[in-house]
Amino acid sequence: MELQKQILVKQAQTHFKDQVNTRVWNASYGGIYAIPKEGQKPNPFLRDNILKVDENLTLIKINPAWMSRQLSEISHIDGFHFRITSLKPINPDNKATPFEERALNHFENTNEKEYYEIDEDSEFNYMGALFTTNYCLPCHKHQGYSLGDVRGGISVSLDSKEYFEVTSSIKTRVILLKIFVVVFLFSIFLLIFKQLRYSQKLEDEVKRRTKEIESTKQLLQEIIDTDSSFMVLADGKDVIYANKTVLDFTGYSSIEEFKKNYEYMSDLFEYVEGNSNFIQTYNDGIHWIEYLVKEQDSKTLKVCIEKNDKHRYFKPYAKEIKTEDKMLYLITFDEITKEYVKIKELEHMASTDALTGLFNRNKLNDVLEKEIALSRTISSPLCVIFLDIDHFKEVNDTHGHGVGDKVLIELANIITSSIRTGDIAARWGGEEFMITLQATSLANASILGEKLRVKVEEHLFGTVGKITISLGITEYINGESEESFIKRVDEALYEAKEAGRNKVIVK
Repeated sequence: MELQKQILVKQAQTHFKDQVNTRVWNASYGGIYAIPKEGQKPNPFLRDNILKVDENLTLIKINPAWMSRQLSEISHIDGFHFRITSLKPINPDNKATPFEERALNHFENTNEKEYYEIDEDSEFNYMGALFTTNYCLPCHKHQGYSLGDVRGGISVSLDSKEYFEVTSSIKTRVILLKIFVVVFLFSIFLLIFKQLRYSQKLEDEVKRRTKEIESTKQLLQEIIDTDSSFMVLADGKDVIYANKTVLDFTGYSSIEEFKKNYEYMSDLFEYVEGNSNFIQTYNDGIHWIEYLVKEQDSKTLKVCIEKNDKHRYFKPYAKEIKTEDKMLYLITFDEITKEYVKIKELEHMASTDALTGLFNRNKLNDVLEKEIALSRTISSPLCVIFLDIDHFKEVNDTHGHGVGDKVLIELANIITSSIRTGDIAARWGGEEFMITLQATSLANASILGEKLRVKVEEHLFGTVGKITISLGITEYINGESEESFIKRVDEALYEAKEAGRNKVIVK
C-alpha cells in the first residue's frame, strides 16, 4: 500500500518538476512574447503586455504564471490535470480550491515544500510549493513577497483508483492469509498429536515430536496473538483455545483461568431486547456455536459484551475444521462498536420527531401495526387517543413559531409524564399527537384522556398562558384494518372540535 502511494507521489513530483523547469525557462527571459491566437487578448494583469513589431505583427507577453495556466487548460487528460494557484493571486482565474488553500496554508505553517491528499472520489491531489525568486519580484514585490517566500504552488491531480483497488486487494489477501495460516498450523498440530499417540513406545521419537508440538504451538500463539480480533478454538460447545486479545479483554492470564469463572464463553454475551440477531448461549434451542455456523451466511449475527459499564459490539464468524475424530470451530470476533452505534443513532433520528423527541408518524405506523398484531394474538384491548391543540394557529400568529414550538415541547412533556412506560406517544403532525394504550379498556382510556385535558387546561404555557386541547378516543375492533381504526379516532377528534373544543369524545 505504501509503495503504491509512493508511486503516485513520484508521478506528481515529476509533473510538478516539469512545470517548474518550464517556468524557470520562461522567467529567465523575463517572460516571452508570442503571436496571439485568434480572439486571444493580452493579459491585463501584466506590464508591457503588448509588443508591436511592425504594422503587420503584434505580439503579446506570456509570463510564467499565464503560461502554466494555459498549459493546464490543454493538459486535461483522463486521470491527470494540474493548475497554478496562490493565496494572493493577481489573476482571479488562479484562485485556490479548498484543497489548494489547505496545501498553501500548510506550506506557510511548516518548512515543508510539498503536500498531498487522497480523497473519497479516488483522486490523488498533490501540490508543490513555488518560492519567490529574483525572476518573480518585478511582478509580485508589490504584494509583499520577499526572496524565499512561498508565493504559491502548482497542484497536480492524479487518478488514484488503482491505489484503492490495490490496498483493498492487499487487505483481503491478508485476512485470507491469516485464516489459511491458522487453519494450516492447527492441522499440523493435530496431525503431530495423532502421530505421538501411536508412537509412545519410541521415547526418543516422543521427545522429538513433543518439541515440535511446543514449537508449533508457540508459533501459532504468536501469530494469533498479533491479531486485534478475538479468536477462539472450540471443541463442540467448549472453548479450548483463545488468543491473547480475548484474555487481555476479559482480564485472565489463560483459558483455564477463564473457564473457572465461566462455563461457556457465551456467558459474556449480553441480552439485547427485541433484536434476534444478537447471539445468546442458546438460540432457537440451538447452542450458540452450532447456531452461528448454521445462520451466519443468512443473518447479520452480532454479539454484545459489557466492559467497564460500556457495551461493545462484535461480528462473529465461525469456520469448521474437520479432523478424523472430531469437529473443531475457529471463531473470530471483529469489533463493530463504532459502526453499530452510528447505525442506531441514524435509526433513532429516522424514527424520532426532532422538536419534541417523541416518535414521528412513520415510526408510529410501524408501532401501531405491531400493537394491533399483539392485540389480536393475546385478545387484549387496544385503545388510541388522538389529540389536537385548539386554535394553535393563533398561538403562532400572535407569538411567533418559536413560542409555538415551546408549547409543543411542553405539551409533549405533559403527555409523556401522564402515560405508562409501555404506552407509546408520537407527534402525528403539526399540533396533533397520538397515544397507543395496550391492554387498556375504553373506559380507562377515557379517564386518561380527561386527565390529560384537565392537565393541559390548568397548565401555564409561558407567555402564551393557558391553552386547551380536543381529544378523540376509540378502541380497536378485532379483525378491522388499521386504516379503519385510525379513521374512527380521527372522526372522534373532529367531533370534539365541532362540539366546541376542549372536549373528549369517545367513539
